[in-house]
Amino acid sequence: MATNFFNFTKHAVAGSSKLKATTAGHIINIQAASDIDNGCIVGKGAYIAPEYYAEAAAGTFVGKIIDRAANGNWYVEVESAENCYLVLSVPLIYENYTTRMGYESNFYNAKGDLMRCYELVKDDIFELSAEGFTGTPVKGASVSVSAKKVTVGATGATGATGATGA
Repeated sequence: MATNFFNFTKHAVAGSSKLKATTAGHIINIQAASDIDNGCIVGKGAYIAPEYYAEAAAGTFVGKIIDRAANGNWYVEVESAENCYLVLSVPLIYENYTTRMGYESNFYNAKGDLMRCYELVKDDIFELSAEGFTGTPVKGASVSVSAKKVTVGATGATGATGATGA
């Protein structure tokens, strides 16, 4: 687990409250191949040792941005996922730091860390901050995965945006 307090680089923040894996699915440990933010999507690679696997490229992922959360993050609904795991390690930020140092957006997973990863299945919904997307998130847009990041595609028939408002 890593934090960056010297230049305050803002990292992605994600949430898991509407994932099947939080109650009945699979949560596995995957070793980070490089520095990686929470909210990225990776695949499960080869078995390394008891309780963890190597990181692999994510399989096929199709989703849609369905709404904006009250905190400004975006809700992404999974339409299909094959060998896709949401990186969502518990942020370790110590309470005796300054307020600015305590922001969850300072946290990322360093290369070699064991990351907590949630298996994604159809109808899962996860929350993701704007930093977790490649492209500008808008309500109704389709999403896929490219280079571990959720990538914004075309906007659906609704045409609703909501990218600038809260």
